Amino acid sequence: MPTVLITGASRGYGRELLHVFASKKWVTFALVRNISIAAELESLYGSDCHAIVGDVALDSVQDKIVEVLGKYTNSLDLLINNAGNIRKNRGIDKADAVELMDHFNVHCIGSLRCIKAALPFLKESPAPVVVNITSRWGSISRTVSGTTGLIYSYQIAKCAQNMLTACLFYELKAFNIKVLAVHPGRLKTSVGAPDADVDPREAAEKLYDWLAHIDNDMECKCYDVTNNATIDW
Repeated sequence: MPTVLITGASRGYGRELLHVFASKKWVTFALVRNISIAAELESLYGSDCHAIVGDVALDSVQDKIVEVLGKYTNSLDLLINNAGNIRKNRGIDKADAVELMDHFNVHCIGSLRCIKAALPFLKESPAPVVVNITSRWGSISRTVSGTTGLIYSYQIAKCAQNMLTACLFYELKAFNIKVLAVHPGRLKTSVGAPDADVDPREAAEKLYDWLAHIDNDMECKCYDVTNNATIDW
C-alpha cells in the first residue's frame, strides 16, 4: 500500500486530504498538535492511519516524525506539507516582526523540518513526491500587480516557502524526488478569503487525481490544481 504523510491534518484542507487518501486505501500518517485529535483520527480511519503528535514550529517534530514513520514503514511515497497559520493583519502599520517570524517559522522552516525528517524514507520510495501547499498570496508578481491584498506576514512566509520548494526541487531531483508547489484553490475554510469558492473536499480530491498523472518532466512551478493552471511566482 502507498504511504503519505500529511501535516496539519486536524481540520480544514488537511483533514479532507487525510479523508481522501484514506478512502483510496493509502497508509496515512497524520501530523497534528493535539493528542485527543490524534486518537480521534486513528479511531476514525483505523489501523492504516498513524497519528504523529507534534508541532512543525518546533525542532522536536523531526524526531517524532522519524519515530512514527520508522515504527510502521520503511519508505514514504508522498509528503504533503499543509500545516500553516494566518493572521490577517493588513498593511505596514500592522506588520509585526514577531508575527512575521512566527509565520516564517511555520510555513518555511516547518516545511523544511518535515522534509528533513522524511527524507530517508522518501529515498526508499520508487517514485517519491513532496508537495508544499502554497498560496496565490505568495506570488511576487501578483502582489506587485495589485491582484492580492497586503497581509505581510503570510505573504512573505509563503514566498519564502516557494523559494524553499525551488531549492529542494533542484537538489533532490538527483534522488528522483519530485518537489512541487501547489495552490489548492480559494478554499472555503474558517480562514478562507472573501472570494473563496472551492470546497476543501473537492480540492483534496482534485489534488489526489492530479498527483496520479504527474510525470518526470514536471517543472518547478506553482501549480493551481483546482483550475488546472499555474501561478507566476
